[in-house]
Amino acid sequence: MSGIYIHIPFCVKKCSYCNFFSSTDCSNVEDFVTALCKEMDLRCDYLNNLPADTLYIGGGTPSILKPADIERIISYAKKIFGLKTDAEITMEANPNNLNEDYVKQLSETSINRLSIGIQSFFDENLKLLGRVHTGKQAQNCLELVNKYRFSNISIDLMYGYPFLTENQWKGNLDKVKTINHLSCYSLSLEPCSKLYKEIENKLYLAVDEEVMINQYEILINFAKTNNFIHYETSNFCKTGQFSKHNTAYWQDKPYIGFGPSAHSFNHLQRQWNKSNIHNYISQIKSIHHSKQWETEGKNAIFDQETLTPIMRVNEYLMTSLRTIWGCDLYYIKNRFGESFYSELISLN
Repeated sequence: MSGIYIHIPFCVKKCSYCNFFSSTDCSNVEDFVTALCKEMDLRCDYLNNLPADTLYIGGGTPSILKPADIERIISYAKKIFGLKTDAEITMEANPNNLNEDYVKQLSETSINRLSIGIQSFFDENLKLLGRVHTGKQAQNCLELVNKYRFSNISIDLMYGYPFLTENQWKGNLDKVKTINHLSCYSLSLEPCSKLYKEIENKLYLAVDEEVMINQYEILINFAKTNNFIHYETSNFCKTGQFSKHNTAYWQDKPYIGFGPSAHSFNHLQRQWNKSNIHNYISQIKSIHHSKQWETEGKNAIFDQETLTPIMRVNEYLMTSLRTIWGCDLYYIKNRFGESFYSELISLN
């Protein structure tokens, strides 16, 4: 099986810690959606007709889009890639977008899993992180998604940033103990981010490593107490509620990505779209068939690299060892060859 990733590169405001590609200029959203659907047409052969069983709409802030545009994108993916009828279809969303009217409309689309970027329920934390929602909006959106019967919910929380107290971290976790999936990340200071520059300029002090470790241990103890399975370094779920899409990344499954900066992987090569929205829209508009994409797109829209066997093995080891399942030596033997298998066995 395979997965589909859609990158929606728009945000109302750039978070202070974020280094993902996005733009606060949302004037060309409609043109972008049209280009996105055309990209699916142009790249329909990338996965060699392998059916897709997950679709993940990330960003950026996908909940900036109208639910009708979200459904248009999903319908195109179903049409082009034969998305399975029971596919996991996830959309990332921010609490400030999840008002009652939006959640109601979203419940009428094909979305069956929501990943909500809460990060914290405390306003002072949210302000430092540059989030545009409030703690009250975070709490309200959880009530709304429950009201409209979204049962498959993932919550993003962050720790390891300046001024987050132990009691606040415990309070954040306490508010999500009935949710079925958690993604909890320690702050990673990205050189191009606003928060990195603020800490570099001594406006804030970086969090001490011991404090960060303590917060991670609090997280692990919380997970055990509340029956969460710690199935990946930063991901926790109730029984049977693993993220199928992200788990496929960690288990060496192929995937295709659409939109500026999105990556694709088909076991032989990695391909990534360039991070420029205006160029993406205009160039795709000028391309008329798949062959033209492969010849002209390399210069204008995407870059790619061919993966050597050792690159493939190392990547599989790096990602699989992040999970509770670890790496499968027999998979290595069958996929990459006897020599890699024998070398790993000899390390025992």
